[in-house]
Amino acid sequence: MKPSSNEAVVGLSTSQQDHRPKWAMIRWLDMLNALVLNFLAGVMGLLACLGIAQVVARYVLKSPFGWSEEFIRFALIWCVFLGAGVVVRRGMLVAVEAIFIAVPASVARIISVFSVVVSVVFWAILVYYGWTVSGMVGTLMSGSLELPMRYVYLAIPIGAFLALLNTIAVAVDPPPSVIVQAAS
Repeated sequence: MKPSSNEAVVGLSTSQQDHRPKWAMIRWLDMLNALVLNFLAGVMGLLACLGIAQVVARYVLKSPFGWSEEFIRFALIWCVFLGAGVVVRRGMLVAVEAIFIAVPASVARIISVFSVVVSVVFWAILVYYGWTVSGMVGTLMSGSLELPMRYVYLAIPIGAFLALLNTIAVAVDPPPSVIVQAAS
């Protein structure tokens, strides 16, 4: 059977490209990631609309919203931390893939394992200290929304925990490299 042009470019068969994780927990995590990604896309759209409305209210109506800038800032913090796990799982964090191409496969595997271990340690530390800090700011209130700052800071441990789970999932079921994704 002759490979399609896509297979020739990428060097993978369709079955290899579309493999699904074997473990139910990873499938569940991938579904959660899809839900988070869709939620974040909607939130980002709403934040863009709110930003435009704020500009119109400030410069056209001369009556700015007092709460919108703070709300956008806090929502963006949550978006970044929740989105980190999705990016980890999809293999889209900044990486120097040229190193993996230039070194032998055994060295590339060692580098991959090392990067996963460092990532797991980093996310675990972020979960711990994020939880600690969110507890320490429990009595502080935000300026215009008068929202307990604990809710803002909870983005750190929750997002880091999702990223930790996704890093473990990457160790078990690695995503295709970004080069392969770009070529397909």
